[in-house]
Amino acid sequence: MNDKKIIDNMIGFVEDKEHQLQVNKLLADSQAKNDTVKAILDKLEAELNENKNN
Repeated sequence: MNDKKIIDNMIGFVEDKEHQLQVNKLLADSQAKNDTVKAILDKLEAELNENKNN
């Protein structure tokens, strides 16, 4: 395997592990889940209000 392929594989592996870590933390932390849902709903409400005002 050439160096470029090894580097690409390692970057992909690290990104996958980082994603898994974020998912696991989110699943384990109910406050983080609540904050995420609230942020999504707040953003949606702001977008709808902005659209209504235009």
